[in-house]
Amino acid sequence: MRIAVVTQELHRSGGTERGTAEVVARLAQEHQICLFAHRWDRENNSNICFHRVPVMPWPGLLRFLSFYWMASRAVDTAARRHGGFDVIYSPGPNCRQVEVCTAWFCQARQDELLRSGKLRPAAGSVSDWLRLLHRKIYAATVTRLERKFYKSPKLRSVVSPAQVLKDDLVASYGIEPERIVVAHAGVDPESFSVAQREALRAQARAELKLREGEFWFLFAGTDWVRKGMLTVHAALREAPQARLLAVGPYDPASWKRHAERAGIAGRIRYLLPRRDIIFYFAAADALLAPSVFEPFGLIPLEAMACGLPVIITPPMGVAEIATPEDAVILHRADNAAELAAAMRRVMEDSALREKLARNAPARARMHPWDAIFRATETELLAVARKKHLAADKRR
Repeated sequence: MRIAVVTQELHRSGGTERGTAEVVARLAQEHQICLFAHRWDRENNSNICFHRVPVMPWPGLLRFLSFYWMASRAVDTAARRHGGFDVIYSPGPNCRQVEVCTAWFCQARQDELLRSGKLRPAAGSVSDWLRLLHRKIYAATVTRLERKFYKSPKLRSVVSPAQVLKDDLVASYGIEPERIVVAHAGVDPESFSVAQREALRAQARAELKLREGEFWFLFAGTDWVRKGMLTVHAALREAPQARLLAVGPYDPASWKRHAERAGIAGRIRYLLPRRDIIFYFAAADALLAPSVFEPFGLIPLEAMACGLPVIITPPMGVAEIATPEDAVILHRADNAAELAAAMRRVMEDSALREKLARNAPARARMHPWDAIFRATETELLAVARKKHLAADKRR
């Protein structure tokens, strides 16, 4: 097939970004890909032709809207010049012509959370207020666009990496359930393994200056509100021996002030994201992922593949495939006392840590990227066949 792939960025620096990169790389092994993106970290594949899409770089909302508009134009232009595409694919609402989509998020849930005012520290500066205002406007605007996108007659099929996300899309946007195919996201065992983590551990601990005997939890993600950082702060107060490596892509000033007021600032290290997140897996002793909602949760699954004990919550796609034998699964996402108890248990119970480290890699290996790739390819093929049949009937 000749597939148009439309995505703002294609690289492996974030969780969902790695998911998209895995699917596209596998598609490119068997099909011709025309990539419409603003940024592409090239990999060794000759089946991808790149169409760079310009965007307004800042703020995030204008970046999103400008890409949507410019990508829609670019796809139309390329289709006229080169005779069209068999199918147009996108990980999310990235242009108006999308026919098959992998849904990695439900913006309506984010909009609901921001409107509630829960799970975020109080804004303490003009910068905080402006950032919060932008996030609210972004969530509300993109929610409206997603609602229109998912109801478009051009969109034939949606692939969801988890049942929990499918349920959100149906409830929030009224999508017919039969249009959504669930295929769990996966992990690359060559990139994430116990052996690699163990080989990196001494170097990572030394570079981060983590002392012997200190127990460090890892918390990583782009959205600290949804991922439960406020709950983590409260839990740290009840687990005084715990320390936290907090990885995020933006200035965490408001979170730092909240940590200072809570008396836990001295036990938190703020770090920038790395392409090789396994470096942080190697440095840490366990992973915290108490998300209030999570379309899947690639980072916990990748951590499990490396033998790192993880604490997760039920409203996460990864919780659909994990068991109490290979992960600590909380009952509630926003219960700080329960999270603190789980943290203390993981710190104090070496037998538990050994069990999780032994069982989790096997569980993760049961879920490679094949499932979501094959589901996506199947939907792309089905749409392409229907288009060709319709074209033959018109002729």
